[in-house]
This record gives sequence, C-alpha cells and structure tokens, in this order.
Amino acid sequence: MESAVIIRVALPDALDRLRRRCVADASLGVPGHVTLLYPFVEPPGLRDDTRDTVASIASAHASFSFVLSGPEQWPDTLYAAVDPNEPFVAIHRDLASAFPGYPIYGRPGLEFVSHVTIAEGDHVGDPSVLGDPAWSELPVTALANALEVIAEDRNRRWRRVWTVPLAASDL
Repeated sequence: MESAVIIRVALPDALDRLRRRCVADASLGVPGHVTLLYPFVEPPGLRDDTRDTVASIASAHASFSFVLSGPEQWPDTLYAAVDPNEPFVAIHRDLASAFPGYPIYGRPGLEFVSHVTIAEGDHVGDPSVLGDPAWSELPVTALANALEVIAEDRNRRWRRVWTVPLAASDL
C-alpha cells in the first residue's frame, strides 16, 4: 500500500472525464492533483507526528491561485501545466527536506516539475486523446489552499487521510 502528498485540483468537467479515462489510478479514487511527494509513508506509518510535520510545512506556505494550461507532453504523459510553478516547488522542497527518505517518484535527484496528469501510458500515443475537445477548457484559474495526504486502502482504492490547510493569504 502506498500514500502521497498532493494538492487537489478541481479540473473542468470534460477534462476530468478524460483524465479518469486515461489515468489508471483515477478509477481507483485518485483525484486530479499536483503530486508533491510520491511515494510517501506507508499507510500504517501515517501517525500524528507525520501529520504534524506536514501541517507545519503547510502553515508556512500561503494559499495561492494558479493557472492550468496545456496540453503539454512528456514521452509517457500528457498533462496540464501549472503557472506559477514556484509555490509548488517551494512546498515540495520543504516536504522533501522533512522527509528525505521519500524522493519524488522514488527517484533521487529527479527534478520536480509541478503538473496535473491527464493521460499516461498508451493513451499518450492516441491522437484522439490529444485532440479531445476537453483540452479547450484550458486555461483555467485554480486555488491551492491545502495539502492532502491520500493513501491506498486494503482494496487498493485511494482515500483521503488528512487535509491540512495552507496559511491564509490576501487572495
């Protein structure tokens, strides 16, 4: 079983339907999100001290708005880009410092790039996915106001474990 630290992102309806069709974990309950740490602490280890550390980091960062745009592509992923990137990078940096045993995607030294995955794997090569009209719903403005820890349960479904708010801002 696994867990992750994310910022949940409410996608436009058609784009979220496309994501749920083209991202395997979406059908298992993983919401649209920007990943900040994955893999993270195994669910049995998600104790109060871990929550307190995540909450302390969240309280050191103000909530912020950002723009989703796209599509953008890596060889195995179609995604919505986020702008500005720096607030996500700053939160990721603090989480990575507090939890050094959990490098992003389990790959030490990998550069963190904030994004919202919309399609992965074989779906990336499907021209109908890149040409889907759902992409026309972008750009949209969204709000980052909390960190969430999500985890797999015994049935491999993903559930929210904690939500901790970011600091208030003047938005």
